[in-house]
Amino acid sequence: MRTWHGMKMAIVGATFSVCAAGVFIRPAAPRRNAEPRPAELYEVVLRELQAVRGADYVGAYRQVSLSMQERYNLDLFADMIRSERPELARFERVEFGGVKVKGRQASVPAYLFLPGDDIAVVTYLLVREEGVWRIDGLHVQRRWSRGYRVGGTRL
Repeated sequence: MRTWHGMKMAIVGATFSVCAAGVFIRPAAPRRNAEPRPAELYEVVLRELQAVRGADYVGAYRQVSLSMQERYNLDLFADMIRSERPELARFERVEFGGVKVKGRQASVPAYLFLPGDDIAVVTYLLVREEGVWRIDGLHVQRRWSRGYRVGGTRL
């Protein structure tokens, strides 16, 4: 009977110890990444565009996300840009719209001014991987003709 009483006291003591430890030991607050500066995201897009304009497909490939690199090898990536996105290589200047960031993902609208004063509107989707922002996709939304006025940040 004494051993049973001792075991109950040990269980109650252990439970009390765990509860007391829980008061003093708290999980660390989740670490939040600082909101990226828009210029940081613009720089990723500009490196991509300049590489494409110079036909440096290896340099452009370095700017894309790991998931995009899994979908396209370098040759397929270069063929896709040459055949499906030829306007990316012909831009004369670029202006950016407002950046939207949600956690590890960002959206950057870019206005590519093409020869003949046409404007291609491209939305770049970026993802933060291994501490670096990379392009995870892009959508050419529309093309505006000569004389259309847009707002944004000029670089």
